[in-house]
Amino acid sequence: MKRGGVVGILVAGSAVALVGAANAWRAASTPPLPHHTIALARAPSRASVSDSALDDAEDATVSNDPFRLSNEPAAVRYDPSAEGESVSQVVPVVRPTLILKAIIGGPPWQAVIDGIPGQPPGTIAAPGARFDKLVVWRVTRDTVVVKGPDTTWSLGFKDRM
Repeated sequence: MKRGGVVGILVAGSAVALVGAANAWRAASTPPLPHHTIALARAPSRASVSDSALDDAEDATVSNDPFRLSNEPAAVRYDPSAEGESVSQVVPVVRPTLILKAIIGGPPWQAVIDGIPGQPPGTIAAPGARFDKLVVWRVTRDTVVVKGPDTTWSLGFKDRM
């Protein structure tokens, strides 16, 4: 066969396929949507609430408010171990005033610290020493770091002359 005849057959076949696809496309059109009326749901009417009921709800909310209407910190520190005890039994924690008096030795350094609760003035502390809830974290030649449950002290000497 000649080249022109093959091309003609291919063009004719493509045209027949295109016409068949167009007819199939028209036949497969989407069916029309049914025209139904849609019933909208309506919220039930609310019964009116009396002013006394609103006042009672306000009093209950204010008396049980966990965020304190005064917008001030609580006078007593939260302590989960004292859960269920009365407030008068819980004593607020006071942060000690720690004063670095001296650093002695050479590596490893030790510090002489005043103000550690339950210890005499001039207590000698090495790194890792524990005093109740306070831990001497690091001692260098001019600084001592003491960590508590919620505070970290970095103790240094006052201005030297």
